[in-house]
Amino acid sequence: QILAQHDAEALREFLLEELPIRWARRLHLLESMEKWREFPHMRVIRSLYSDAFRRLRMIPQTDAERFRTTLQSIKRRNSNMLMHVVRGTRAMKAALALKDDQVNDFLDDFLTARIGTDILSSQYLAITRPGGATSVIDPRCDPVSVVRQAAKDASRLCRYHYGCAPPVDVVDVGQVRFPFIQQYLNYIMFELLKNSLRAVTERYDQAECALHPVRVVVCGDDSTVVIRISDAGGGIPLDAVHKVWSYLYTTAKAQGEDQNAQGFDSEEDDEGVAAMAGFGCGLPLSRNYAAYVGGRLELNSMPDHGADAYLYLNRLGNSLEVVDVEPKA
Repeated sequence: QILAQHDAEALREFLLEELPIRWARRLHLLESMEKWREFPHMRVIRSLYSDAFRRLRMIPQTDAERFRTTLQSIKRRNSNMLMHVVRGTRAMKAALALKDDQVNDFLDDFLTARIGTDILSSQYLAITRPGGATSVIDPRCDPVSVVRQAAKDASRLCRYHYGCAPPVDVVDVGQVRFPFIQQYLNYIMFELLKNSLRAVTERYDQAECALHPVRVVVCGDDSTVVIRISDAGGGIPLDAVHKVWSYLYTTAKAQGEDQNAQGFDSEEDDEGVAAMAGFGCGLPLSRNYAAYVGGRLELNSMPDHGADAYLYLNRLGNSLEVVDVEPKA
């Protein structure tokens, strides 16, 4: 209902009340962890949200221009939030201040809540941008087009790091345009394709890569859009498949972390080329994005052969929002 709202004044009044509440819940979630003050990234997170809360509370309801510029400023200032929260929780885990399940629970709760505030903020900025889109949702999102662009970007990245990239074959089974947040679909597709391209490239030499394409099928019925990504990259050991959904799990070397952390939260990364892997958030965060909009992401492995990722997306636009959570007892 909120994303269908095109009355800027009504949406502004809602956000002036709702965003500080959500940020306060995020702070409560952070402060519910013992020893959080001992870790610099956690202190930065608290400072950013406290400042955002204070700045928004100072804006009169009738000052539309001040609200818009402040919201833009807060989004820019918080653009590296993912890097801070992931590094902060990993530092706490390394110092034995958090257990593995606590890290994953906290990041799931924190980052899912952050998706909601990001969508709401982006919706207001979209409908008040002169000559811009009228919603953060593309009413006729073309998943095939998104897949092709994500494949192009992921292949370019793969060639940069490995000198080659296997081809990506895209099969379009019928017309499946549907209302969706294209930015999120692009992120999910890029992460899944990047993983598949890396797996194939690391398994075969340059000549053999061309013989093992990554295959993508896009199809759907009246209620669901389904995207399957299949590769022959060797798969994942069956006893390790569940680990891919952990924010602590990665098969890549740690040196990729800085670049990938920079590249995710920023809309544009002019500092350099993102890493192929290493930050450990691609799959769990992709699953969060899918779940938030009423879909689901599944991964099946065939050991010593490859993996199949299935993304199911709600085509009806009737998903309910996952509301910000209170800290677990």
